Amino acid sequence: MNYANNNLKDLIMKIICLLIFISISALAQDTSLKIVTFNVWAGLDYIGKMKMGEYETSERKEQRFNLLLHQLRIIKPDVIFLQEANPAGKYSSRLADSLGFYEIHQVCNAGIKIGAVGIPSNLNEGIAILADKKLNLKYFDVWKLGGSFGVLGDALSIHFDEFNFALVGRISIDDTPVYLVNAHLAAAVPIDSILSKKFEFFCKNNSISKEEIQNTYWKWTTNFNKQNDELEILNEHLKKIPNNFSFIIGGDFNINPERKELKKLITSCGLTDTFVKNTFNQNYTWDPSINQNISYSTKTVDAKGNKLSGYNLLSTIYDSQPRRIDYIFLDHHFKKDNILAYKIIFDSTKNNLYPSDHFGVYSEINFKETLNSVSKELSEVTSLKDKSIEPFPIISYDTDVGFGYGAKAFFLNQLNLSESFDLTAFNSTKGERWYRLVFSIPDFEYRQGKTYPLAFDLIVDYDKYIRNNFYGVGSKSNYSNLEYYTKEPFEVNMILSRGFKNNLVGQIGLKFKYIRNFNVSDTSVIRKLRSPLSSSKVNYTSALINLRYDTRNSFINPSDGVVLQGESELAFNNSFTNISFNKYALWFQYYYMLFYPKTIFALRTSLQTLIGNNLPIQILLPLGGNNTLRGYPQDRFLDYTAALINAEIRYPIYGRFGGTLGIDAGKVWNSISKINLNNWAYSPIAGLRFYMDTFIVRLDVGFGKETTGVYFNFGQIF
Repeated sequence: MNYANNNLKDLIMKIICLLIFISISALAQDTSLKIVTFNVWAGLDYIGKMKMGEYETSERKEQRFNLLLHQLRIIKPDVIFLQEANPAGKYSSRLADSLGFYEIHQVCNAGIKIGAVGIPSNLNEGIAILADKKLNLKYFDVWKLGGSFGVLGDALSIHFDEFNFALVGRISIDDTPVYLVNAHLAAAVPIDSILSKKFEFFCKNNSISKEEIQNTYWKWTTNFNKQNDELEILNEHLKKIPNNFSFIIGGDFNINPERKELKKLITSCGLTDTFVKNTFNQNYTWDPSINQNISYSTKTVDAKGNKLSGYNLLSTIYDSQPRRIDYIFLDHHFKKDNILAYKIIFDSTKNNLYPSDHFGVYSEINFKETLNSVSKELSEVTSLKDKSIEPFPIISYDTDVGFGYGAKAFFLNQLNLSESFDLTAFNSTKGERWYRLVFSIPDFEYRQGKTYPLAFDLIVDYDKYIRNNFYGVGSKSNYSNLEYYTKEPFEVNMILSRGFKNNLVGQIGLKFKYIRNFNVSDTSVIRKLRSPLSSSKVNYTSALINLRYDTRNSFINPSDGVVLQGESELAFNNSFTNISFNKYALWFQYYYMLFYPKTIFALRTSLQTLIGNNLPIQILLPLGGNNTLRGYPQDRFLDYTAALINAEIRYPIYGRFGGTLGIDAGKVWNSISKINLNNWAYSPIAGLRFYMDTFIVRLDVGFGKETTGVYFNFGQIF
């Protein structure tokens, strides 16, 4: 009986131990990250103008791709760094789709191309980051490491020398952001006395001219220094990542671990090499004694069979040496014992075929300790701890309102409620008087991109236009009929909102608005309009409903994302109002980075319509002016239905300065049923931007058919 009891106790203890082991393993798995970096090999000799020499057929490239995909499915990584993807966008998106991953990429070398068409016809090489969808990979930035002047991207490429980049993405692990940096540095032969002697011996036995030898040594030194410069640039960028966030950097560095310049980078940035030496297996990521694909790089002829010369010959000597040049580094938040696994991968052949001329690197990292030591970016709104007061003056110019002057003050969390007060006082030389109060709890910017149960906004607006424009009603109103009157709106909005998801917000609210028109001349067209179009006073109360889907990566200067917003306003009859109507609006915004340097395509479209009978001019939908049709005066067009399109190319110029080219287009109609594509008003746009850390200074010039509008203001128009 005791024997049976002992066996039962042993069995129970074994089950308990097994459950504990499974729980610990599951916990470790939940907080671990499997990372792969791999140069997939473009298979080119990089010699040629119209077309680069190719070492293999398209069928063989397809076989290598399928072999890589098969092995990745076995490894099941969470994050993949790719180099030499060619064509960059097509290759990385195809691999990501096959694995069910998200991807970001950057074209690095393409020549002269519009889209995929151009020369060299078979070169569109780049780097990419792929990540499991649960990690919510987002593009963050791209750092140029080497190259002169050029434009590089999927839409357009123009450059005449080699470019090298580091692509930066961001993932989220348990609400903690982690930056991913994929770097590809220039291939350079290290300055080494043994290599020099080998090259001299080769030259002596192959009758190489002195001029060719001199040119080789010059290019040798130039490329070596270029590679060192790229390391320095990478070092400076890595130091700019906030110290309270973690990052992982991987890629093809084309540098031996013994190089002092690489050791300097590691020490300066506090990096940890995930490499663990293996006594029995492969330790090199470039090994010509094993990988038959490297044989193409050690031949003294190019892909077309032409003899190599100069520096290319020196490279063949260097490429015959095995080395470790591909790395995964962890930042200072990690310790060596956070590395759960390391191994060289893709070093086995199938049917005498390797996936690349490089081998890959695999590391598994335990994030459990690191997650507790770095800053989180919570998906839910929590209480703010910091307080701030930010006053700043306002100086602006606008064709419609003249020179503007005033002040703005922003108070954050002064009541310890995570609230904000935003106060504005503004006057202009042409008679605008604008005073505004915005109270938000929690602060509007702070809750953006987060979930929250309830938020409240109070907006009080008083605006007085002493010289407000009126041209008539409808799209055919005549510019020569311009007259002025005084418009004085006062508005109060009270809005409740809820963040259902980090990119989905719903709002309901109440609005009270009073608008007074006066100083209308006796001969004014306004007096001749039928009532109530000519009403001098309008007041109404309305209910607001708003649903917004928003994936922008920035409020101030978005470079990626989509906004889709539906709005409705229902003004109802009561004892305090003299009109009723329904207003519906649909807005769409889109942002996409076209190419490097950071050039953004930004698009905004909207459609608005009013439903009501004989509404006064104060209520009609306006087009024209600083925020809609630049190049046309404020309120140039008024009617019941309005459509608007703004399209811009936003590009860098130098430092904090940038430029904008675009076009605005719009039209109004008497009803939504009369919408057509005929005779839209449009104006080309040119502008300058000065980018500050928390706001943007904007100068736009709109070239309309009737006038030229000049606008000096703050912030992008969308």
